[in-house]
Amino acid sequence: MTLTVKELIKQNNEKRKLLLPENENYYENLLVYIRSNLFRKERATEEILLEMLDHLLEAQKEGKTAEQVFGKSPQQLAEEIIESLPKESMKEVLEFVFENVLTLFGWFLVAWGFLPLISKEEQTIHIGTAAITAVCVAGSLFLIVYFVFVMLKKNAFNPTKKGSVLWSLGILIGSIWAIVFFINISLEPFGPIVQINEYTGFGLGCFFLLAAYILKKSREAK
Repeated sequence: MTLTVKELIKQNNEKRKLLLPENENYYENLLVYIRSNLFRKERATEEILLEMLDHLLEAQKEGKTAEQVFGKSPQQLAEEIIESLPKESMKEVLEFVFENVLTLFGWFLVAWGFLPLISKEEQTIHIGTAAITAVCVAGSLFLIVYFVFVMLKKNAFNPTKKGSVLWSLGILIGSIWAIVFFINISLEPFGPIVQINEYTGFGLGCFFLLAAYILKKSREAK
């Protein structure tokens, strides 16, 4: 029976616990570097990572180290593996992007619509202002995702800088949302006006999150 992507990842997580610390560190650096390359087929990526892990576990039983098995240039090896992986189709890329856009706007709408839900107050929406806000939020998502993958790849084989990635990401997210918030409150409302009830924002956010969850489960089941 063919395993789903989620099951492959689960097996990988469980089997990595059997690695010795030195081998685990070597393999996990490879794993992070390979996974941080966007738009390579996820199934093919996870299958080859699991195959490498099984090979390393067998070699470990014979007293070999990861360096003896895979060589002293793990980054070069990772690059060769990435080049051999098939690319995602445009349909798969768009599905992934759409899933993350739904997730982002879902949480944004849930947070934005929570207070009106509690206070039972209707909201006035200016279409032009809402469109600008939506573009800023979507742009921030792509910037954050791009930054995360670039930094993970850049620092995969540099353990001393891994901690700085989290700090840098935190600063980036804080800065982006501060800019979005500033634009939202300083921009003079414009465009056609729409009145929505107290349930619309929160309910729409929940709907987006549910749709994103269904898309994710569908993708993982392939």
